Amino acid sequence: MARHLDRRVQRTRKSLQDSLMALILEEGYDEISIQDITEKANLGRATFYLHFKDKDELLLEVMNQLIVDFMDQAPQLTEAQWHLKDTKTIVKLFDFAAANYDLYRILTIGSGGITASRQLHHSIAENIKGFIQAELDTLNAEPVLPVDFIANHFSGSLLATIYWWLDNDLPYTAEEMATMFQKINLVDRDNLLDIKQPDAAPETQPAKRKKRTKDKPHKTKAEVEIDPNEITQETINAVDDESA
Repeated sequence: MARHLDRRVQRTRKSLQDSLMALILEEGYDEISIQDITEKANLGRATFYLHFKDKDELLLEVMNQLIVDFMDQAPQLTEAQWHLKDTKTIVKLFDFAAANYDLYRILTIGSGGITASRQLHHSIAENIKGFIQAELDTLNAEPVLPVDFIANHFSGSLLATIYWWLDNDLPYTAEEMATMFQKINLVDRDNLLDIKQPDAAPETQPAKRKKRTKDKPHKTKAEVEIDPNEITQETINAVDDESA
């Protein structure tokens, strides 16, 4: 009986979520009322309040599910975005974004979209933060900027690029976007994560100094050692001329 009840609850909540998403795409989040949602779902207002206190809470659940789907379907994309070694995984990211255009529209419509977008931004930043910290631990290095700051920057860069691409009706292919994204973020990566590795510098600098000490300056005739037994008047005159 409990299992049957759980399934019914799940169906009801799913129906309310789907109704909200459909209405957002039709009218925008700010214009939607709870009455609109329940009518769309063919449910009563009392049923709505059994599950959610207001439409903001319903939106939060919708976005949580969308974010879970995003991270589950492309868990390697945030790692690829950080390492930027292979554009193929970044292409998958843009393909995923294009296939989920409705998610983009929800994120950019009304005040509810702002909250949802921030939530997605935070989720991606937390994921990237884990990859950054793992790399730092592997290198036994310290970044010159806080890890939280770097993760937030890369997450914002990723979402801003996707939003721009979708908002402009995909002016470039996913492959072209991946290549451009890789190039510009490699520059950011090198600048933002200036990893200091103390063990590397001491090995190179002394070698250079040692190399320079091997270069002996050209000696003048006056500095050349002269065997006392071979001193002649001509030798003395040559040294005097050089010293003068």
